[in-house]
Amino acid sequence: MPTLLHLNGPSGVGKSTLARAYADLRPGTLVCDIDELRSWVSGWATDFVSTGNAVRTSALALITAYLATGRDVVLPQLIVTPSENDRFEAAATEAGAAYVAVVLDAAPDLLLERLHARAETPVTAVVSRIIAERGGDPLVLHGREQLLGLAEERGWLVVDTTDREAALDGLARAADG
Repeated sequence: MPTLLHLNGPSGVGKSTLARAYADLRPGTLVCDIDELRSWVSGWATDFVSTGNAVRTSALALITAYLATGRDVVLPQLIVTPSENDRFEAAATEAGAAYVAVVLDAAPDLLLERLHARAETPVTAVVSRIIAERGGDPLVLHGREQLLGLAEERGWLVVDTTDREAALDGLARAADG
């Protein structure tokens, strides 16, 4: 049975990095990075949220179609809204796949250190600007707490990303059920 492995977590925790590393260990796995897809839309940097909403709908179609081929998808995407998470779980179910949600976590100091030290790409630059405009580090830490609460409420696995290899092992165990 194919699997949609949703890597949820705050900005800077390592979602995209771990998604790529995980997929490298499992050839044929699609990394559906919605933030990268978003950057393919003209005007995305000035209309980040609206573009993201539109791209998520397209990503759902892509994910459903890819899972239906019998292959896995890993989705590195911060989603704190339960109904939005439900859309991705429904897409997996529609494709006859398992949905495995994991919240990636790191201690607050490490999380903020990684966030501020990550390589600047067009996407991370816009995300950093938005974070700064909306409250900075306290916003990131509040989002982390929201995600940990959502994980507890929904019974999702929380994987500490302090050690990359241990985190990859945790993701593999989660995906393999």
